[in-house]
Amino acid sequence: MLRIAARVTAPRRLQLSPFVARRLAGHTPNGRYNAQAELAHFQAQARRKNSSAILYVGSFVVAFLGIAYAAVPLYRLLCKRTGFMGTPKTEPVVRDVDTLRPLASHRKLRIKFSGQVSTMLDWSFKPEQRFVSVVPGETALAFFKAYNRSDKPIVGIATYNVIPEQAAPYFNKIQCFCFDEQQLDPQEDIDMPVFFFIDPEFARDPLMDDIDDITLSYTFFKAAGR
Repeated sequence: MLRIAARVTAPRRLQLSPFVARRLAGHTPNGRYNAQAELAHFQAQARRKNSSAILYVGSFVVAFLGIAYAAVPLYRLLCKRTGFMGTPKTEPVVRDVDTLRPLASHRKLRIKFSGQVSTMLDWSFKPEQRFVSVVPGETALAFFKAYNRSDKPIVGIATYNVIPEQAAPYFNKIQCFCFDEQQLDPQEDIDMPVFFFIDPEFARDPLMDDIDDITLSYTFFKAAGR
């Protein structure tokens, strides 16, 4: 008859690392594990983590709102300084008389003008001249006319861009009406000037060799909340 010897193994005690053992022993005077004390400890630790998480989330929300609030002016500043996305540069440039001298030997550039209004704005808006011809370094003045066709005062605001986009960094506006709120009374019209020049560096850029026409385009919108 086959006998099967059964080997009985005594239960092994749970081996804890010294760090865990010290944490557990610290809850009772005699060094024995106290479940209630350990539970209270972990609950307190969880509360601290939750408080930290709330602070982190709150800080993120505040930072996000600050970034969103600053996005528009920062975007405008970037466009004005760099000509990004076809936006003419309007930041002051320190130049002496020589750097602003018209490059008479350069070919004439035709600067065309375009004006549009949004469907929410009951205005008419158009340039008073189709184009002007300039050379790099030559200043020029152009006018747009806006007219309020409604029977109530309306506040509008204009945005602008330059086509083609690669010419925008060389389009410098000394004075313009962009990004400023303009209020027109019922049936009122107004002439809006744009004073500008094409940077002389335009003539030294080989990427501008094929560009003879540049369009300055404005679009008027109804001002938010007005």
